[in-house]
Amino acid sequence: MRCTNSRGFTLIEILVVLAILAGLLAMVAVQVGKFQARGQETKTATQIESLKVMLEQYRNAMGDYPPCDLSSLGVKAKNKTNEGCEALVLAFYDKRYDGSNKPNQADLRNLEDDTGDVNITTFGNNALQEVVDAWENPIVYIRRDAYERDHEYEFTDTQSFELVTVQVKAEKDSNTASYWAMDSYQLRSAGADGKFDTDDDICSYR
Repeated sequence: MRCTNSRGFTLIEILVVLAILAGLLAMVAVQVGKFQARGQETKTATQIESLKVMLEQYRNAMGDYPPCDLSSLGVKAKNKTNEGCEALVLAFYDKRYDGSNKPNQADLRNLEDDTGDVNITTFGNNALQEVVDAWENPIVYIRRDAYERDHEYEFTDTQSFELVTVQVKAEKDSNTASYWAMDSYQLRSAGADGKFDTDDDICSYR
């Protein structure tokens, strides 16, 4: 009878295999992360494009785009934080507006857990909700008549996960020094980093 020499793996060979597997897993994780990031960007860009259509329908029905202050809708709040986005949601869900195309309720959050003094919506409560992007930050809404003033918003820095209050202003074209979308409005997402005026911002006007 002939015997075969069956040799097991050495420790070095096992370590090499583990290193290769770790490298492959790292590559897969990077690609999954990139795919997820692209998906979030696409979702937010689609949200903004959908809002643009809704805003035109609102203007056709109501004579102008929604205001970006609550007082114009007859609502008072304890603070001005995220007010433009809150006013946008209230205008679309106002009992006086019968348009059927409105922001998806799955994209609405009451980030500050705040309320207005009256209920004008079909929600059945006084909650002041915001449309959030794929990173759970509010989408900024500024109507043309409010371009000159600052607008207070709260964002979660997606790297530090800290809540940051910032003053957002309507953006200008650096070539002409004129506001983008002079005759309408600006919608802006701070993008993946949760910070404005960086390369990953997603806007309705450029």
